[in-house]
Amino acid sequence: MQTEDLGKKIKKYRIVQDLTQEGLGEKAGLHYTYIGQVERGEKEPSLKALNKIAEALEIGVDKLLINYNLSSGVTIQISNITDLLLDRSQQELEMIYTLLENLIEIIDTQANIEKKE
Repeated sequence: MQTEDLGKKIKKYRIVQDLTQEGLGEKAGLHYTYIGQVERGEKEPSLKALNKIAEALEIGVDKLLINYNLSSGVTIQISNITDLLLDRSQQELEMIYTLLENLIEIIDTQANIEKKE
């Protein structure tokens, strides 16, 4: 992952949590100017600093490192959906998957109907 992408992702999570750079810095035990440099891609955070930032944002480091090449809003939504599924049993996941397939089929059908109108 590129430093700029990581910084943008940190910034998006910070903004979603209504934190300033100073607020995130305080929670993470890092200086706010450092947070700004990381967000702008000017500095690459160490693993220790990245872990502190993730903890302050109350997310796993993996959410900052995984890059789906999607808009940041979509990436955050996918991460949130993943969080909902983590503690589910195999049987529950299979049921959710079937429901999701059916829901997507309904959405696609509705979109096709609207196109024809």
